[in-house]
Amino acid sequence: MKIQLQNCFVAAICFFLFMANFNAAAQPSGNTNYGIWQSTSEKINVVYYRINGRLANFNWKEIEVAPNVWDWKTFDSIFTDLSDDGIPFVFMIYTKEDAPDWLFTNGVPKVIVRDPSGNVNGYAPYYIDDDYNFYFKRMITTVRQHVESLPSSVRNQVVAVQACFGSTGDPISYKGTVEPQYDLTIAQFDSLFHVFSAYYYNEYMNSSPKIYLLSNTANDGKDDMNWLMNNC
Repeated sequence: MKIQLQNCFVAAICFFLFMANFNAAAQPSGNTNYGIWQSTSEKINVVYYRINGRLANFNWKEIEVAPNVWDWKTFDSIFTDLSDDGIPFVFMIYTKEDAPDWLFTNGVPKVIVRDPSGNVNGYAPYYIDDDYNFYFKRMITTVRQHVESLPSSVRNQVVAVQACFGSTGDPISYKGTVEPQYDLTIAQFDSLFHVFSAYYYNEYMNSSPKIYLLSNTANDGKDDMNWLMNNC
């Protein structure tokens, strides 16, 4: 799989299984680099496996354990471990069910999500809520600031961040039906995707060495990709 990382680093990320938990990817700045990237799993030894990079996932609730109270122990440990053999890596922060529970006692409505049979299959923050927007953007900024503060031996191996707006790297959505008062139109989801994507991009725009923005625009792929290319 060939991924071209440009200034806005817009790519429809298609992480697929290759052998056991490995993916193809490429390096930023328009360079072409065919090879294997390790997906989230136990770190493998590059002496025995030829890989070109790694992916690390984190849950927002495990980092911001209380409002503006941050626990970086596991985050830093994983970053340090991934960088110790000089292999570049990408990271992402999940929200939706992986958002902190304290959001829901600090003004953010908890939206119950149901499958077509009416069974509860998850929950999500009310994405359009002003409090959620404030907390989510603060998380993006604080994580970026922390990554920039890491020792250069660790920081310089971080080549990209994927902007995650749900429980995976998918575009923002509920993935089910919700109560009418929390329902959002496709246009509203697209607007949130634009707002949050632009915020992510602006946070990392001046990073040095460059941390590029990865984005999954699959729900409205071509139109959202064109928006990102034109506005970031």
